[in-house]
Amino acid sequence: MVVLEQFARISQGKILVISDIHGNAEGLKAVLKRESDYDFLVFLGDSVLSGPQPKETAEILLDVKPDINIMGNHDVFLLDHGLIDKWPEDWRAYNQWAFKQIPSEIIETTKTYSFSGKYEIGGVNFFLHHGQLNRSIPAAIPYADASSFEAIDPGNDSELVLFGHNHIQFTHELNGKTYINPGSVGQPRCGRTHACYAVFEDGKYIPRQVSYDQRPWISALDKIDELKQYPKFVSWLKEGFLSGYGIGKREPWTQFHAEGYF
Repeated sequence: MVVLEQFARISQGKILVISDIHGNAEGLKAVLKRESDYDFLVFLGDSVLSGPQPKETAEILLDVKPDINIMGNHDVFLLDHGLIDKWPEDWRAYNQWAFKQIPSEIIETTKTYSFSGKYEIGGVNFFLHHGQLNRSIPAAIPYADASSFEAIDPGNDSELVLFGHNHIQFTHELNGKTYINPGSVGQPRCGRTHACYAVFEDGKYIPRQVSYDQRPWISALDKIDELKQYPKFVSWLKEGFLSGYGIGKREPWTQFHAEGYF
């Protein structure tokens, strides 16, 4: 829990912040069930792709209708399928299958997502961004240089910056600003299997995690016929999901796990 002066000024009630769902309907349902009394919902991007439950995830998002939607890189891929043409064959097969499952309504909704911007929420100015995508700049993760964070919001004067993309729950103070990543709902990478998210409530910022049944996700993955010819890929996906190391058990994620990050 973090208490700062600017948090105390928020008058919106309970603000729920989620990011990086990646087609994991089970994680999303667990978060929404636990925080069902929220007043305002912020989604920081990456909704349905690269997960085995794209249709179910889309249906939930269409039902809850987040108050603010930010465009993630995987949301861009959803709108322009050609962007994955040079991906490895197994990843292409996974997401080409997903394209066919997704209802047209979520496509139209995704077209309305914002790439970034300043938003007044509860009387306080936030800068919202999915995350810095330029691979020539090191990722904005714990212990990153100032330039990694400054690249997220160049020219922005908001004191509070919310971003996702890097799938790790943390805050970072820099030059009078607080950078907040709520973590990933659907694909944590620090060796934890919880769905991660955050709330602003009663003048406090509270990073939270919730456990859920992973079996439906595994079952959905096993039913994808298009992946039957990629057994090693499917095993790798399962291992990453069940271990909480979404893209593999390696540094810096093992270090972050040892340090207690989610």
